Amino acid sequence: MNSFLQSKPLMLLNTLALSITITACGGNSSSASNAPPIKQQLTSLGEVYTDDAGMTLYTFNQDEPNISNCNGGCATKWPPLIAKNTAEEKGRFSIITRADNSKQWALDDMPLYRWFKDTKPGDTTGEEVNSVWYVAQVPPVSKRSAEVTTNGVINQVTVLTNTKQKTLYTFTNDKDTQGSNCNGGCATKWPPLLAKATDKASGDYTLIIRNDGEKQWAYRGMPLYTWINDSVAGDTTGEGVNSVWQVAQPLPLSKYNTPDQGIILSDAQWLSLYVLDNETSSNLVCKGPCLTAWPPLYADDNDISRGDYTIFKNSENKNQWAYKDKPLYHWKTDEQAGDTNGQGLTHPSGGTWVVAKP
Repeated sequence: MNSFLQSKPLMLLNTLALSITITACGGNSSSASNAPPIKQQLTSLGEVYTDDAGMTLYTFNQDEPNISNCNGGCATKWPPLIAKNTAEEKGRFSIITRADNSKQWALDDMPLYRWFKDTKPGDTTGEEVNSVWYVAQVPPVSKRSAEVTTNGVINQVTVLTNTKQKTLYTFTNDKDTQGSNCNGGCATKWPPLLAKATDKASGDYTLIIRNDGEKQWAYRGMPLYTWINDSVAGDTTGEGVNSVWQVAQPLPLSKYNTPDQGIILSDAQWLSLYVLDNETSSNLVCKGPCLTAWPPLYADDNDISRGDYTIFKNSENKNQWAYKDKPLYHWKTDEQAGDTNGQGLTHPSGGTWVVAKP
């Protein structure tokens, strides 16, 4: 028999197999096209979710789970991330129905939007617009503006929340451990913000292992918790409980209950912060050698001002934090949390150094 004729059945089988393979691949491609058109990108605010073109996505604090309250002119400035009719939900990404019956992607049931003033991938200019818009972060954390009462003073500040908008807190007693010191009954009152086994650290958001082996989210090294007595979004009733619980803020600052001055502002390592009573960020008094004795609380290039916490250029032309327009400093002889050795010292200008109180 002709060798060519002998090979024809084999050729036909190969062609049929190739056809089946192409058909199968086509099905996978169709399925992929129905998946969430969402990516992850590292920005100045950490790792955030973006659309497939790399534009930052946002959530709106005035939305409700599975309900968008941004329509009309709002939706012109904040275009919703529209889902195809054939789109399929996956993981944290679900699909809601808007008022006009179009479909919109949501993260943890919170609708997702772009911001019309972002012009290129990596832009995050919509962060904190009107104190109700925030980037959609990869860790299960969001932000909102809330009233926080500390030392009897009410401040409007940005706080970290879980994705259901419940305020997150840190525990001062966690400061000397790599894990959490809130277990058992404590963890019932202060539920930890747990992470999935597959979750990975992202920028300032890291993971710790609890005593029971569970993973927990931490911010700047401090484990994050909610408070059982907070009932609605924006509640901050856990602030100051037993002088060791504080709202978690997206700042390199914290608070510490000192033996002699009570609750004061501290840096993220709980070293006391000070202000000079005759100085403002627009009328600087501490310059030159003063900055060696009183090291400023510097701000990173990607830090942004938030409410009463602002950033200005000091006499060194470096970014420095201020609280209510008062520049923040450390004192050179404070070595551990609670030290307030700089309290009451005077400056040659006639000013007095005092611990910064929230």
